[in-house]
Amino acid sequence: MGSTNPVLIGGGVASNQSVYEIVTEARHRPGTQGVLDDGRRFEYVRSDQGTAIGKGKLATYEPQAAASDQLAIQAGVGIGATSIPVTVTITLTANELEGGFIAIESAPGEAEMYGIMSHAAHASGTLTLEIDRPVVVALTTSSDASLIHGPTSVKISAAVVADASPVEAAAGVPLVEIPIGSTTPQYSWIQKTGLANVLFGSVVGVVGDAVYHGEDAGSFQASVDTTASIHQPTLAVVVALLPIDTEYFVVRLAIE
Repeated sequence: MGSTNPVLIGGGVASNQSVYEIVTEARHRPGTQGVLDDGRRFEYVRSDQGTAIGKGKLATYEPQAAASDQLAIQAGVGIGATSIPVTVTITLTANELEGGFIAIESAPGEAEMYGIMSHAAHASGTLTLEIDRPVVVALTTSSDASLIHGPTSVKISAAVVADASPVEAAAGVPLVEIPIGSTTPQYSWIQKTGLANVLFGSVVGVVGDAVYHGEDAGSFQASVDTTASIHQPTLAVVVALLPIDTEYFVVRLAIE
């Protein structure tokens, strides 16, 4: 019997969390990837959404808030520092940005990007971010920065209007329902590649068809229209018999 605990990419050891298990305290840094012995690849993610993400449904990355761009560095930060203070107006729960990044957009320090390890809950004013490596170029209050969620934080995918591009980036498919996380964040593995049993929306196809982000929330579909390949990245290929709308069928996922 094969293991349901992925082997961590870059670590070489098996995770202590199964792909069928949800926990409320992170066992890995969000964004960590792992592989099962059958070759299926997974990503470790966090959900703090007010809506559950059903098994076999498409999860997407939490979009970046408009207010998380062009942020002022609150005070000078010297070389070797392991935290960065920024002025932020968005509300955040504790460690909501864990696994994400702070990207320095303008001098001094431009083009550097630091991983976010932790931070306190935040409502307004100064947010201090603990980062994954020491600052290499000193920052001043003239430096601008942006906060990037990851991609590590996920939500149920929104429906895509026909003839339009999705506004959300595909993350993967959970093999077990991810509960509501608005009170307590939920941590789990979601599948990115290999065979998966997924929800099809109102548009289906045949074996060999490319599969895209669906017109129904959480769904996949064979195409949006005749120009689907222009609008959207291919997420999978149909490998089972002819899918039926609003039912689950097997595809070969190819989500990056």
